[in-house]
Amino acid sequence: MLVAVDFTATQLRLLLATIDGEPVAREEWPLPALPDEESWSWEIGGRIATLLAREGGRRSALAIAVACPGSVDPIAGRVLDSAGQPEWDGLAVVNAVRVHIDAPVAAVSRVHAALMAEAAQGVASDAADALYVSLRGVPTAAVLAAGRVVRGSQHAAGALPAAPAVAEDGTPDPAALERLTALLADATALLDPGLVILEGEDAVVAAVGPLLQRVIDEVCEGPRVVRAALGEAGALVGAARVAATLAYEGERTA
Repeated sequence: MLVAVDFTATQLRLLLATIDGEPVAREEWPLPALPDEESWSWEIGGRIATLLAREGGRRSALAIAVACPGSVDPIAGRVLDSAGQPEWDGLAVVNAVRVHIDAPVAAVSRVHAALMAEAAQGVASDAADALYVSLRGVPTAAVLAAGRVVRGSQHAAGALPAAPAVAEDGTPDPAALERLTALLADATALLDPGLVILEGEDAVVAAVGPLLQRVIDEVCEGPRVVRAALGEAGALVGAARVAATLAYEGERTA
C-alpha cells in the first residue's frame, strides 16, 4: 500500500492507495496538541498503523509521504519552520514515522505537494511554469519552473512576508488583501508563470482572484489567475504521488 499523510495544526488526513494509485481508504481526524516529537510520532504513526491493519490485511506500506505545514528540508526529512503547532519547528518527520513503520518515508511541504498535484492532474497539467498560492492563514506559495518545483537554497522558496488575508472573524480583510495582491503581482512579474493558482476559502479566493488578475494585466499581461482544481485535497493527492515515486525508486512491490 502507498500511504499519503497530510496534516495541519488541527487536522490529520490519511490516504491508502494501491501501487497504481487507486484509492483504498481515506480518513480524517482532528489533531490534539502534540507538544513534542514523541507525542506527534505516536499520534501519526499510530493512526497510520491502525488504518493499514484495518484496510491492508497482510500487506505493508510500500512507501509513506507526509505533507507538512511550513518549510521542509526533504533531504533531512525535517520541518524547518512550522506553520502548524509552533512546537513542530525542527520536527524530524521521517524518523518519527519510521519508529513505528518500517518503510521508505519522505517529507514535503504542503504547498509543494499541492502544486505537484495540480501539475499532475489539476489546472496546471499543461503548464511548465506556475505560481501556486495558499490563502489559508498566513499566505504561502510554491513555484513551478520548467516543470520542476523550486525549493530554494534554504528550502524556503515561496515564503510570502504578508499578513493573513482574512480578519479575525474569517472575512477578507481589505487592507491585507491589497498588500497581498501587490506582493503577488510583483512575484508574478518576476517569475512570468503561465498560471497563478489560488487555493483557499471561497470568499478569500473570490476577493483576491479578480483583483489580482486586473493588477497582473497592468504590470505583466499574460499570466492567468485560476482557482485550484483540487482545493484543500491537493496536498494529500500530491503526497500520494510522492509516495508512488518513492516506492518506484525503492523498487518495492506489494
